[in-house]
Amino acid sequence: MNRLKAEAGYTLIESIGFIAVISMLAISIISLINNMLDKYRMSRVTQQIVELQKNIDFRFASSQNFKDLKVKQMVKEKIVPGDMADGENLYHAYHGDVELKAVQQNSAYTITFKGLPYTPCLELAMVDWMTGYNSHLMHIKVNSKYFTWQGNNESALPMDFANAQKACKHDRENVITWQFQ
Repeated sequence: MNRLKAEAGYTLIESIGFIAVISMLAISIISLINNMLDKYRMSRVTQQIVELQKNIDFRFASSQNFKDLKVKQMVKEKIVPGDMADGENLYHAYHGDVELKAVQQNSAYTITFKGLPYTPCLELAMVDWMTGYNSHLMHIKVNSKYFTWQGNNESALPMDFANAQKACKHDRENVITWQFQ
């Protein structure tokens, strides 16, 4: 009788099964958290470009001269979203560099997001910049391919999913440049 009491407990197979179930639950929870975090980043990176463009346009609305478009000044004036600024450098939600530059004799400017993964590249390439029948967007350059309002089917804005797929690379090295006036 004492011998039966001493042998009570889980067998090795039961213990391994229990550990396997716990491991599968942990993997599922981690996967769910990563998926939610990625959806947040994707939403945030889209908000960042829209907010940044809107703030720059508002800041320079009266002069339409972007010669003072310098990152240091934009951070000081709180033109850039707070989560993009790290000292005098800008980073988007996927931790890639963001560049601002005045172009075309300071009558236009570009915003460049570097180091974008494939899915956010698709999402950002297809952002609809039309408000009413007007847009300050002149063109988008996705990696090395330009898209404009007067383009043909393969280079026209707004960009469709098929063209975004062709322009975006399947790695974390996508670069998108928007030019606004």
